[in-house]
Amino acid sequence: MARKRSVVVAGGGVGGLAAAAGMAARGLDVTVLERAERIGTGGSGLVLQPNGVRAADALGARIGARIRASGRPGLPDEVRVLMDARGTVLAEEPVGAGSGQLPQIPVLRSALHRALLDEALAAGAAVVLATAVTGYTVRPGEVAVHLSDGSVTTCDALVGADGIHSAVRARMLDDGPPTYRGYTSVRGRTTGSALGQRGHVVNGRGIQLFIAPVGDDTLYWTAKITAPPGAWPALGPAGARLALLDALEGWYAPVVDLVRAADPEDVVVTDIHDRDPAPRWVDGRVALLGDAAHPMVPALGQGANLALEDAAVLAEALASSAPVADALAGYARERMERAAAVVLASRRQGALDQGADRAGEERRNAHMRSAGRKDADLADVVGWRPRPSRPEPGRVPAAATTVRPRKGATAMGAPHIVLISGSLRPGSTCDRVAEWCALRCAEQGASARVFTGTEIDFPAYRPGLAGRHAAVTGFLEELRAADGVVLVSPTYHATVSGLLKNALDYVNDIGGPVPYLQGRAIGTVAVGSAAQGAVSTLTTLRTIGHALRGWPTPVGVAVSRAPEQPATDGGEPAPDVERLTQMVSQVVWLGGKRAEDARPAVLGAVA
Repeated sequence: MARKRSVVVAGGGVGGLAAAAGMAARGLDVTVLERAERIGTGGSGLVLQPNGVRAADALGARIGARIRASGRPGLPDEVRVLMDARGTVLAEEPVGAGSGQLPQIPVLRSALHRALLDEALAAGAAVVLATAVTGYTVRPGEVAVHLSDGSVTTCDALVGADGIHSAVRARMLDDGPPTYRGYTSVRGRTTGSALGQRGHVVNGRGIQLFIAPVGDDTLYWTAKITAPPGAWPALGPAGARLALLDALEGWYAPVVDLVRAADPEDVVVTDIHDRDPAPRWVDGRVALLGDAAHPMVPALGQGANLALEDAAVLAEALASSAPVADALAGYARERMERAAAVVLASRRQGALDQGADRAGEERRNAHMRSAGRKDADLADVVGWRPRPSRPEPGRVPAAATTVRPRKGATAMGAPHIVLISGSLRPGSTCDRVAEWCALRCAEQGASARVFTGTEIDFPAYRPGLAGRHAAVTGFLEELRAADGVVLVSPTYHATVSGLLKNALDYVNDIGGPVPYLQGRAIGTVAVGSAAQGAVSTLTTLRTIGHALRGWPTPVGVAVSRAPEQPATDGGEPAPDVERLTQMVSQVVWLGGKRAEDARPAVLGAVA
């Protein structure tokens, strides 16, 4: 029997435990070394965004389920109230499942640590407490890991998940301390607040409070305060809470009472630091993960979410048959550019959030009023999806959001096809059908972009939203670039569905002299078992195609389920599969002809 690949994880935080759970579940021999005597006893709470939830699901179904059970998923119509210090409402930001995304999940950090620790142990990982990694030496075929007790252990790979002051990073990069970003964080939790189980963002001059419900009538809160470095941590938890109460004098009373009612023993005070994007994350058999790789300010709430993304990608990489150094290099290639972008976006948002002077305060509040949301860059960030893992026999993998063409698949122009799933349920049959079609597009030489219903069912869509909503802008940019479009809808949408009813408004926002989807090939798919519903749905989809001035000539297809991957035994494909393949081929061929020709002017609005 082949020896298991051995991995040592330095650090038992969110990223380290998630990576350990994912790797152990994939058969690796994993040991976590944590410097503290207990795991997950500090901190208040955090919010798992859709990208973090997808990453947890990619680590393993049990892990995703445990994380959901540990927090409080947003209700379908839930909103977060954005207000100024006096209690004046600036906007209500949708955060539930009806917001066009998977729901956000606020969770106590201690509960998240417990869930990840339980899953790591259940999968067979070992966890050693009160032991820190102080350095390492890369040797031929192994890594020697130096420990705080003076001993040395060896392994096939070392993962540095030991936080913003990582000893593994110091040994790898020797790039000095992180940079203070001008504000500190005071965090706590309160039970029984008059604010109820609803999220809030409260803006004052030089202070912003973020408040989120975590269940059991409990709210966790974070106050970001513009201050010199070291000033607030020097006060200690009790002193910082009293100083924060002084700073909140005259604020909306329930917010002040929230801080006053917090247990001082639950309060945590931390100066906020980050680092510029690192030039590398890997040293042979050693890789960085989470805050050790990309510490960021909390303005976008992405620290734990990106650590979960790292863990999902790393677990897949080290569970592959690739040599350790190659697997880690591939992990770094996939993660570094994205993480760098999120670090810089968080830094920009953090500077805007603080409103440190009168002009900054007015600019931040005006932005929230006009955008209807707190974070300018978050919509793009949370759209991340894991790459599909190697499929099991008979199973269709979840396609990546963007599918690239296979080289040499076609001699004509390489068309770009946009596929839109009309179901608002994540992972629905419609989503899987769209992803299957995207893979078939790639096999025929096209690039493909799949938009799921949860990504683009923008709430209360109205003309002009594209200028203020980054996700809308991204969607319309893809339509501009499209040579063909495939619309996939459930059959219970016998009339224009909730996703597609705004199609005319969407394309009317594209901008430019050419109207709508002029000349694009449009394919249609109805998904469901009801024959009459399929007829009505296909009619509706084709009507939409005509209304958008596309070229809806490809055959309309009705399917009851997502097809399996093409059979390798040479047998005849099922009729549904044959019709879907025919439709995809027509869209790709027509799109390829369009791509070969001189492209017309960009898509645009009708006056």
